[in-house]
Amino acid sequence: MTVCALMTIAVASSSCRGGGGVPADIFAMALGSDPETFDPGVMSGSVEGRVAYNIYEGLVSPPPDDGPPRPGVAERWEVSPDGLTYTFYLRSNALWSNGDPVTADDFVYAWMRMLRHDVAAEYINFVRYLKNARAFEEAIIAGQEPQVEVGVRSQGPQILVVELEEPVPYFIDIVMFYTMFPVHRASIERHGQEAAFAPENIVTNGAFRLAEYRIQNAVKLRKNERYWDADSVRLRGIDMLIIENLSAQVAAFDDGRIDWTYDPPDDQLAILATRDEFRVAPQLGTYYYRFNVTRPPLDDVRVRRALSLAVNRANLCRCTLDGKMPATAHVAPMPGYTSPTGLVEYDPREARRLLAEAGYPGGRGFPRIEILYNTSENHRTVAQAIQDMWQLELNIDVGLNNQEWRVYLETMNQLDYHVARAGWIGDYVDPNTFLEMWRGDDQNNDTGFANPEYDRLIDAGFAETDPAARERILQEAETLLLTEMPVMPVYYYAQEHLVRTSVRGWEMNVRDVHLGKYIWKE
Repeated sequence: MTVCALMTIAVASSSCRGGGGVPADIFAMALGSDPETFDPGVMSGSVEGRVAYNIYEGLVSPPPDDGPPRPGVAERWEVSPDGLTYTFYLRSNALWSNGDPVTADDFVYAWMRMLRHDVAAEYINFVRYLKNARAFEEAIIAGQEPQVEVGVRSQGPQILVVELEEPVPYFIDIVMFYTMFPVHRASIERHGQEAAFAPENIVTNGAFRLAEYRIQNAVKLRKNERYWDADSVRLRGIDMLIIENLSAQVAAFDDGRIDWTYDPPDDQLAILATRDEFRVAPQLGTYYYRFNVTRPPLDDVRVRRALSLAVNRANLCRCTLDGKMPATAHVAPMPGYTSPTGLVEYDPREARRLLAEAGYPGGRGFPRIEILYNTSENHRTVAQAIQDMWQLELNIDVGLNNQEWRVYLETMNQLDYHVARAGWIGDYVDPNTFLEMWRGDDQNNDTGFANPEYDRLIDAGFAETDPAARERILQEAETLLLTEMPVMPVYYYAQEHLVRTSVRGWEMNVRDVHLGKYIWKE
C-alpha cells in the first residue's frame, strides 16, 4: 500500500454545524487524553500544559498572540546589565485559590523541590540554569548535605531574586513555562507530594481552579474568584472533554458539544479546510521518531541512519493538506538560526548500503522491531506509512505498538521500546529548546544517547554571548546530533484548529498556548 493510500483525503464528511450546545459563559474544548498529573513540577506534555496554563500562573504569563510575555504574578521585573540577576516584584493581591497570599517563597520552594529531587521533574534543566544549581544537585544525588547556596531567594513576601550561572537570553520565556509555576507548600506538607495535587486537595493560583475531574470523561475548570485579575475574566468556566479519537473530536465540534478542537484527522482536512471555523498556521515544532540506542540493532549508528534515509518525508507530507513541511533538520525553522543541511534526506540506495555495512544485506538477519506510538489516528497513519517505507526499501520486519498516553510515557521513560514517535513544540523561540534535551543527563532524553562532546557544545552555547558565535556552536551541536541520529526528524508541525466563530480572544500563536482568561463568546 502506498503512503497516499494510507493517507487518502476523505471525500465525504459530516457538514452539520453544531448549535448552541455549550452555555455562553462556558468554553468547551477537546482534550486528547487524561492528564498524567496536575503537578506542574513533573508535567511534560501538551495535554497537561493546556490545563496548567489555566489553573496556575507563573511570574510572567503567555500572551494571547505572538507578542512578548505579559506580567503574571510578577507585576514587573529588572535584569542586571550582565544578564545574570533577575529581580521580580510580585503583586500584593496575588492569592491562592484558598485565599492564602502567593509569595516569593512559593517560587523558591517550587524550584528547589525539583533540585532536591523531591519529585522527578522532566524539565529539571530549567532550574539547573540557577547559580550553583548543578553543584547542589550533585550533592543531593551523592546523599550529601549541599554546601552551596542556589541562586533563588526571597527578599520579603513580594520580591524574588534569581541569579543565573550563565546568561540565558530567553530566561523570561523560561519562567513563563509551567515547570516554573509556584506550588502551594502547605498543601504538599499536609497531603504529600502526590496527594496534594489530587482534585480534592489541589490549591492553585490561576484564573481558573480545578472543579471536577472524571477519568476518561472531562476536566472541568471554574473561574477562580480570588485570582488577582478576576474582574477581567469573562468566562464562568472551561470544560475539557477527554476524547482520544480525533474523528470523535470533530463530531463533538459538529454536534455543538465543544467550541475548540485541535489536530483534526488528516483524512478529513480537505473538507475541514473549506469551513469558516478551520484555522491553520505554522508552528514552532518538530515531529520525530526516537531510537533506543541501547537496544540492538538500534545501537548501531549505521542502522539508525539507514532507517532515516529510507523515509520519504516529502511524499508523506504531500498527502496531507495541513501545512506540514518535511523536516530537513531537528530544530524547527525560526528567526535568527539556520540548521545544518544534507543530514536528513531521502536516499534509499544509501540506506540499503549502510544496512548491508551494518551486517544486514538486503535486510537479511535484521530482527523484528516495533514502532511505539500513543493513541491517535494521525500517529497511526504516520507509523503505518513509515512501516511500509522501511519494509519496502529495506526489506525488514516492522511492527506497530499502540499505547494509551500514560502507558506510552512510562514505556519511553523505561527505554522499553525500539522506535517511538514523539513531538516537540518549542518552549521558547531559541534553538536550544530543541537541542538541550539531548544532553546525557536530561530527563526528556529517553533514548539512551549520551555524548560528552555534545554536552560540551550545549554548555559552550550558554557561555557564549556573541550571537553569531553562539549560532555556530549550536549548529555544530545539531550536526553532531543528526550524525549520531538518536532521533529521526519527520516533519515540521503546522497548527490546525476548529474554533467556533462565536469565540473571541482566541488567537493563533506560535506557542499554541491559549489562556481562558483572554477568551469569551459572543
